[in-house]
Amino acid sequence: MNRVFLVEELVYKVDFENYQPSEEEIMRAGELLGQPTRKLDALLNRYWQVFRNYIEKKCVKVDESSICIYSWKANVPFRLFPLALHAFGTILLFKGERPEEVLAYPMNKPLSYAKSPGLPEEEYAEKMPREASLRVDGWQLTAYYNPLLNRWVFATRYVLHNMYYVKGRLVVDSLDSISNPYVILADTIAEQTGLYKKLEAYRGWTFTFVLEGPEPAITKPPYPIGADASNYRLYLLMARDPSGRLYTWSETRKILDYPSVPLVEPRKLRELHEEARRRLDVRSYFAYIDTGDPENPVIAELESDYYADAMNAKYLNDAKSAAVLVCEGLGEKLASMLSDERAQRVLEIDELRIKLESLVAKGVEVLGAEKFAELLVSTARELGVKGLSSGEYARALKESNYKRVVKKTMAVVLEGKLLTQSETTAALAGLVSRLGKALGN
Repeated sequence: MNRVFLVEELVYKVDFENYQPSEEEIMRAGELLGQPTRKLDALLNRYWQVFRNYIEKKCVKVDESSICIYSWKANVPFRLFPLALHAFGTILLFKGERPEEVLAYPMNKPLSYAKSPGLPEEEYAEKMPREASLRVDGWQLTAYYNPLLNRWVFATRYVLHNMYYVKGRLVVDSLDSISNPYVILADTIAEQTGLYKKLEAYRGWTFTFVLEGPEPAITKPPYPIGADASNYRLYLLMARDPSGRLYTWSETRKILDYPSVPLVEPRKLRELHEEARRRLDVRSYFAYIDTGDPENPVIAELESDYYADAMNAKYLNDAKSAAVLVCEGLGEKLASMLSDERAQRVLEIDELRIKLESLVAKGVEVLGAEKFAELLVSTARELGVKGLSSGEYARALKESNYKRVVKKTMAVVLEGKLLTQSETTAALAGLVSRLGKALGN
């Protein structure tokens, strides 16, 4: 059962029906909220703490009923406890104050492999997932049957179909209005592709989708108000049936017969992560790991270390991001993803990187770590480049960490520069030239 509903139902019965829960019920609800306790007062205090500090409840009222969506608060670091995994788009129907029904129960929040609490590398590295998929870099949407509208409708992970933000302020329209820009696009695509007809056989189920746009979500493109739906694609992710069971990607595709995300050959998480982390074209892999609980498998996200920089270079024309990838030995791989003009600039940056690495090695050999660090920083300042520290550089050079020095220098020099500008590499080339002269090259 959805954990948000379980806790809301118990608290309602205590507050409005004078219900006296057993110790076991209190302990179970406390565990869901991340604070096991046998005391009712402590449970209620934890409930208000969670829903005040971490989770938002956004509602729209129609007569005596309300529909409410639960989401993690923006800009609040995620904290792992059982209910939190269900607090990314769960939608409940209320009759008065009483929670009546779970309307939408999306896939559990994925956890970042080797980064998130609850998914340590030492415990999960050798785990073999049942399935794995590529992450499509878009916006997650939930399709569910809304009994007050008598139709299927979409929601995002954070707001209902009739909610959207204007300059950080939440706007709530009437329930029969589809006004959220992402939902408008998904609704249009669903009508055009016959998706709603397919969904009719599955009332009571929840389907999770991702909406892919012309620009990846990681680059934070403008809010898609008035966007052309033909530039967007809707992909099916996972389904959850009325019993709560969460289906894998391939199982879901067989159920609904709708375009889905590409699958990846299942391998141990360690192997999948090693592959994913050096991908420039994929944000991450997702892995479905059985736990013995079909309602709550672990969904592990295995993230690329370099995708964000690759997309910044490709879509935002960012030279600094290109420099970061060049220093990781991925310059040629990045260039193959770009237009000819920008690819040529990446190759120029790579050539300058090779020269700078050589000069750093020679400088340390000739002058020593501290004096060369001072030379490098002072030369950069002469060219108007600030933000470099000779002390930091000296420490890195004494440890023979030349790559760190080169990477930091190139990133600072190319900060704010565009790959399409002919003068982008001028300062970096000037720095290399002056260092070369100073060292007698």
